[in-house]
Formats: sequence, structure tokens, C-alpha cells
Amino acid sequence: MKHIYLEKIELGVYYTYNNKQKKVYDLKSMKKDFKSLIKKINKT
Repeated sequence: MKHIYLEKIELGVYYTYNNKQKKVYDLKSMKKDFKSLIKKINKT
């Protein structure tokens, strides 16, 4: 029987507010962080 382990990983969400006080998400930075996380996971 194989053992399966779980490691909880959290990602941050970057946003700012525009002139109408609506949230504007920084998708470019979030994508970059996600890609670096995937690279880190693949190295192990």
C-alpha cells in the first residue's frame, strides 16, 4: 500500500482599486508566482 501525504500550499492574490473603487487583480504577478511554485514542486 502506498502512503499519500498532503501538503497545504497557499497562493496570494494581488489586487488594487481603480477610480470607481472596484478591485483590479494583478493577474500577471499571480501567474508568475504560480509558475515558480510549479517549478519548485517539480524539483522535489
